[in-house]
Amino acid sequence: MTLQTNTILLQQKMALIRCRLLTNNQIVIRLAVYAEKPAIFFQSVPDDKSKAWSSVAQYPRIVLSMEMFANAERNAMGALTVDVICTEAGVLPEEIEPFVKEALEGVIFTPRGADSFSPKWKNTQIFREKSVVDKSFNIGMTLNFDIYEFPLLETGDPDPIAAINRFAEEWDKELMVVGETDLPEIYEPTRKNPVAYFRRLNETVDLQTNTVVWINSDLAVHLFAPTLRDRAEWLEQFAQSLALDGEVTMLDGSPMFVKSIKGNAKSDEVTGQLTVSVRYGLLRKPEYAHTMTKANWNGG
Repeated sequence: MTLQTNTILLQQKMALIRCRLLTNNQIVIRLAVYAEKPAIFFQSVPDDKSKAWSSVAQYPRIVLSMEMFANAERNAMGALTVDVICTEAGVLPEEIEPFVKEALEGVIFTPRGADSFSPKWKNTQIFREKSVVDKSFNIGMTLNFDIYEFPLLETGDPDPIAAINRFAEEWDKELMVVGETDLPEIYEPTRKNPVAYFRRLNETVDLQTNTVVWINSDLAVHLFAPTLRDRAEWLEQFAQSLALDGEVTMLDGSPMFVKSIKGNAKSDEVTGQLTVSVRYGLLRKPEYAHTMTKANWNGG
């Protein structure tokens, strides 16, 4: 992926996050106004002397910044910082910080043509800095979020991820499945319509015969819902249905057997609550086959 493509993708992600904050009235009513819009900026902030400020009051304001990086161990795929900057006289950052956290955490963002991602709050730090305008001080809070991406990990058939994605979507039409369901650009999971994401943790060759190569694989299940109770109920029902069926039909019609299901609904959504161990086969295909089209018999 080129630098230009990465920059465009980053801008798309930041635009969605800014849009999400702008829809929260509890945040918007507390911010200053710049160019007739709430003062939420990406990295750079306009000059304090700009005539686009609607009034003398130029605070509170929010400044966003994000960086993305690769991590093969499924730790955070990026970092988002949200600076809530206020003055000592006026609205305090403590009045805005909870609404910012609530607006972003657990929300699934899906930029057009790109992988879904979700911010997870990490911590909030307090700061105090000298104003560039006068001798007063600005006070604020920096919210730090980890960014987790949810790429579609389907490969060639037979594919356990494609199979369990299809199984989950057909199991309950109200379940939103990343990679299978057409998610909106900004989606907040609900009790009725939670979001599920599946990924493969590992795979090993189990047994080889002259016709089939058997593969063992562990699949992680991530379920996003508003409360622990919601997640527990959905995970329990899904696990029971999967256990009762005992197998999932893969896209080529072959069975993928469920060996075990383990996990805890109290686990973190971004690291996964359930692990489903499965076994499926790869059919050996002959390199060539002769077809008898004519027979001759010489009786001697």
